[in-house]
Amino acid sequence: MALFLKTCLVFFLVFSVVSCVHTAGDLNGFQTVEGDYQGTGRDDDKPWRFEESVDALEGPVLKRFALKPVFADDGNLFSERGILGEPVRAQSGERLEIRWEGFFPRYRLYYFPSPERPGVVIGECRFADGCNNGFFFAPDNDGDGVPDVFRLVQWTSIDYGGDDGVPGYLDRYRYIYDVAKDRFCLWHDLLVYQCRPPLSIPPDTCRTVCDKPFETRMVKGKAYPRVLKTRLLEDRPLFRDAP
Repeated sequence: MALFLKTCLVFFLVFSVVSCVHTAGDLNGFQTVEGDYQGTGRDDDKPWRFEESVDALEGPVLKRFALKPVFADDGNLFSERGILGEPVRAQSGERLEIRWEGFFPRYRLYYFPSPERPGVVIGECRFADGCNNGFFFAPDNDGDGVPDVFRLVQWTSIDYGGDDGVPGYLDRYRYIYDVAKDRFCLWHDLLVYQCRPPLSIPPDTCRTVCDKPFETRMVKGKAYPRVLKTRLLEDRPLFRDAP
């Protein structure tokens, strides 16, 4: 089960717009997405552009782990800031933490490379009515359910509120950290609405007014959101001294 953060701001105030609401944008910098993923050799300069390229990592060596659920009452405008739930630890000493933080708070996902080193943000809620999910891939050679090392982490934040981003499109941000290559990427995807926004049914922002809030496409029997346009906002290392 993917991580579902039921809301980004439970008590949302008008003056807190700067915290989590994405301002209206335009189509500058976006590229039309055509076709499906064809293998690791395609568009290597645009890493993880296709979701199925991420899913292709799963196999006998790398297992998919879902981040544990965090619910709406775990964080609101007036609640204590800090770590939500238990950190996810790997045998390597790495860990992942979900935090509720900021003056106008939001959920953030942190990655820590070791117990001694500071963490970095590798995902966050982008919308007042943001529905978020996260997972990671890791080997588990001894089969104890504890990841040996983190291989890749993905966090997704999608706007199930009003049409607050690029007008006429359903905005989604996809954060991907390729731990093995120390490569962090942030994609801003524009999906196709299946029903009129706002999409969420309060107080559960991940529950939508229609069963399929966006158009999908089928790849090898699995449904993926149909991304009409996308742009790569970030592509950089997080730890330049990493081996």
